[in-house]
Amino acid sequence: MYRKKWLNWKKPVYLQGFWPDILSFVQRLLDQAAGLIRDAREASPEQAVDVLKEAVALLEVARPSRERDGMMALAYLRLAQLQRQLDKRNEAERFFMLGYSYARSSRQERVRRLAEKLNREFVSQRQG
Repeated sequence: MYRKKWLNWKKPVYLQGFWPDILSFVQRLLDQAAGLIRDAREASPEQAVDVLKEAVALLEVARPSRERDGMMALAYLRLAQLQRQLDKRNEAERFFMLGYSYARSSRQERVRRLAEKLNREFVSQRQG
């Protein structure tokens, strides 16, 4: 009897259209963050750091997914490169570790290759 009630349950009026709005909001966040990551390429290193941090803040709002994790990895790895370029080694190391972790969880091959490349660079820099 209880199960039968659930099968006949009708969505209240105030919930209709709620999920599509949330999904489109999340997609807009992802699109906006992707645009910021793209724009950071043409900015000076100092400006690019601020732009990428803004992109990370937007991505943190979105629900975890492969796409979001891939973009988080890309933003953090790019931040690591920029911080190393600006001689901020501690920040570069921290951003690299975050980016490497997100690259592994995203399972996107391109991002993982970048993370492995940066890993080799960071290891050789520590040893040299």
